[in-house]
Amino acid sequence: MSPSNQLRIYLIAAVLYLAGIYFLPDSARIIFKALLVPMLLNAVWNTRAFSGKNLLMAALFFSFAGDVSIEFNFIAGLVSFLTAHLFYIALFYKLISGSPRSRPLMYAGWALLAAYLGWFLYQLLPVAGALQIPVAVYGLVIGSMLALAMAGYSYWSKRAALWIIGGAVLFVASDSLLAWDKFYAELPFARLLVMSTYLSAQYAITVGVLKQTGVKNEG
Repeated sequence: MSPSNQLRIYLIAAVLYLAGIYFLPDSARIIFKALLVPMLLNAVWNTRAFSGKNLLMAALFFSFAGDVSIEFNFIAGLVSFLTAHLFYIALFYKLISGSPRSRPLMYAGWALLAAYLGWFLYQLLPVAGALQIPVAVYGLVIGSMLALAMAGYSYWSKRAALWIIGGAVLFVASDSLLAWDKFYAELPFARLLVMSTYLSAQYAITVGVLKQTGVKNEG
């Protein structure tokens, strides 16, 4: 099966998972959830070699580890996702360093991101208790991931950059919703909001990277 078809199957499976997120028994929901990101990982595995392939696979693997571990231990999940973001940072840096700059840098976008992260951490840290430092570190790392994706807009093809930036924004949104619901105030439909943005983020980043590296030219 081609990587493109595997990506389509991921989308179908993600929609089915989201449709049943409040109806599946917890054990079935966790198993279904654990199967999703490995579909992306398998699609990347089956592509030809490209610059950053191992970094993308590592980011997806630790995301999968986070998907599973966060169901049983929040800190273990936090560490797994933190590691995934570090691999995404390394991946984006590698793709930037191998490309010439063709557009202006996104100074306004970085300023907006810094303002958002500053406000969000200001709201969250006072209620994070013993997790203040881990939450602050995580916020800075995921912010750096998005900042580097935004930097890529000046170096990558426009279509690839928009996919990757969109995915990074969705990842920040997903983690923000999760943190807000856990530490600050319970959100209605939190699980659906968190998982829909998260699964979309993983897909968008993967597609964007494949487009930038010339592996996926459509879809």
